[in-house]
Parts: sequence; C-alpha cells; structure tokens
Amino acid sequence: MIADAIDTALTVGYALVGWVIFFATVAAILALAAIATGAWGVRAVWRRAVGPSWKRGRIRAGIYVARRRRRTSRPTRPLWSHSQPLDYGEAA
Repeated sequence: MIADAIDTALTVGYALVGWVIFFATVAAILALAAIATGAWGVRAVWRRAVGPSWKRGRIRAGIYVARRRRRTSRPTRPLWSHSQPLDYGEAA
C-alpha cells in the first residue's frame, strides 16, 4: 500500500513537472513574440517620428533621388520596339 502511494506521488509529480515545462515553453514563446512585436512597433514609430528617409543622411538622400529618377509615369517600351513595325499586317 505504501509502495502504491509512493508510485502515485511520483506519477503525479512527473505529470506536474511536465505541465510546468509545457506552460513555461508556451510562456517563453509568447514573451518572445511580444518582444518582437514591441520592437517592430517601436521601430515603426521611430521611423515615422524622425521623418522621411532622405532627411536622415546624405547616403539615404542619394538612394532616394536615384529611385525617384528611375521611376517613370509613362509605360515603358522594350529597347527593340523602335525597330519593329507598329502594325502587324506582315505577321498575318
């Protein structure tokens, strides 16, 4: 009878330790997710507060200007399109 009581106590103890480890793992995952989300939010707020990227330094301003210079508002045509006929009568 004492052996059964000791066996039951050990079984319950192992189960309790398993549940503690499980909840500690879940808590650690949730804590890391909260830290990552908080860091992302702080970074987003900081970037908005500082201003646009071209105000943060000369290198970023150069990158900003280069990107703006490359973009066009009109549709682009391939380089070979000037040598191709605009009507496709020959192809038919």
